[in-house]
Amino acid sequence: MNSENNKNRINVGEVEIVDVPTMYDMSEEQYRNLIRGDGLIHVDHHEVLCSSIAGYPIATTQEQLDIFIEELQRLRGKMIARSENARTIDDTDKPSA
Repeated sequence: MNSENNKNRINVGEVEIVDVPTMYDMSEEQYRNLIRGDGLIHVDHHEVLCSSIAGYPIATTQEQLDIFIEELQRLRGKMIARSENARTIDDTDKPSA
């Protein structure tokens, strides 16, 4: 990742978070690397899916995980694919240099 993107990254404990313009500009590979491991979510030592940032449980069973995935798929319908999105995040949304 280039150094310009790095200035918009913040470490919260062991978790790295980024701002919206930085995330929007990420490649699919960069986003995968962000969420892998303990990025946004993780399975803890009790085999519970947890939020890495807030630390709260998201799903405690595979059945709950299936419901969570269903909800993510429902929310997916509310978002526009990058290839379909003619607009870009304008400069007012980007942090000042």
